[in-house]
Amino acid sequence: MQFRFLGTGGAFDYAYGNSAAWINFRGKHILLDCGNSVYARLREKDLTEHIDYILITHCHDDHVGSLSTVILHHFFMLKSPRKAVILTPDPEFQAILASLLSFSIPDPEKYVTFLPLSEIEGLSAINTTGKHVWGMPSYGYVFEDEDETVVYSGDIGDSEFIFDHIAPNPDKPVRVFHESSFEPSDGVHTYYRKLIPKRERYDLYLYHVDPRTNPEDNPIPLVANIPDLLV
Repeated sequence: MQFRFLGTGGAFDYAYGNSAAWINFRGKHILLDCGNSVYARLREKDLTEHIDYILITHCHDDHVGSLSTVILHHFFMLKSPRKAVILTPDPEFQAILASLLSFSIPDPEKYVTFLPLSEIEGLSAINTTGKHVWGMPSYGYVFEDEDETVVYSGDIGDSEFIFDHIAPNPDKPVRVFHESSFEPSDGVHTYYRKLIPKRERYDLYLYHVDPRTNPEDNPIPLVANIPDLLV
């Protein structure tokens, strides 16, 4: 499994791009989140024609802002006989995404196919609805193959909810890519100090932060500072 990032910043960290992952999992390329900056990054890296599946954590613009453009690029620019494919954790979230897309793409299902996560063995979701913003549907995702488990938190204010749904595996490592905040009063993102104790049990990395504001006492590595984790 290869897990790399197209962007590592939050909604306003334009210099680092919106957080989005580029994943090679079981021979398929998965785009995880598709915020405002993501389409340009995909074009820059010549990746638009290699997307097999799209996953979305929630519907804030820094996670879906260029989703419709990526879908329309697939249809009109690539002229692929296969529509873009979005994997969804449940019918309710599928309906939300279809409704969102309908504001920019009339009749979205002409351009995109929705499939359940079960399309890919070893892929599952953690329903974090209301844990980022009250009432907002949101999801973290778990990727498990024969060698390791990788967890992508999505945006969440209470990290314990994520860790309650995963457990250290004595037979293979567990990597956790967790969004975070360096502001203790943030509330909608997990404060980094709450995550420090998790390093004893998990291979932990932080994203969705501006590395220029990384506190001196933070021992958790930032995705933005690790070239091998960047596209």
